[in-house]
Amino acid sequence: MEDINRLYEYIKDEFESTDLQSIKDKDMYLRIAEILNGLRGRGYEGIDESVRCVLVEILNDLARLMLSVRMEKVRSNTTTVDYSMLTEEELYIAMEERRFRAKYDLVLSSITNGRSKLLEHIRASVRNTLVVVRFLKDTDRFLGKDGHAYGPFKSEDVASIPLKDALELTKEGIVVELPTLDI
Repeated sequence: MEDINRLYEYIKDEFESTDLQSIKDKDMYLRIAEILNGLRGRGYEGIDESVRCVLVEILNDLARLMLSVRMEKVRSNTTTVDYSMLTEEELYIAMEERRFRAKYDLVLSSITNGRSKLLEHIRASVRNTLVVVRFLKDTDRFLGKDGHAYGPFKSEDVASIPLKDALELTKEGIVVELPTLDI
């Protein structure tokens, strides 16, 4: 219950300020995950099961709200973000936002400053990007957008294929992109 109260206070502080708030408990998300794991791992019945369900729902909602509010502040901050205010989980997400901003600035700068060679390099990089996918259907051998042959693949096969092909095959319901962890 103490964790729920602490999380509630953090969320309240976040909503009351336009600035990102410092969180003293940097293990908050980890502890919430452990509590939820414990609640889900036990067999409850009757009223205990009802209470467990409510607790799980409350913790899920509070964690989702906290993460959403804080990440929105990071996304909408047009000036420098104080990354020391973030938990490691939030920092994991924020670093991608930071990379996004840097890539956006690079492309815009390349366009507006007439750096066509750099844009050609960026385009080649996209053409050479491979994505890990899982095939949902048997798929015949195909010529990828990069000019290489891929397949054949059976349902549930995992493979690295060019980004543009992955996007197309995802749209057709043939593959799903698998998440990659930067760890």
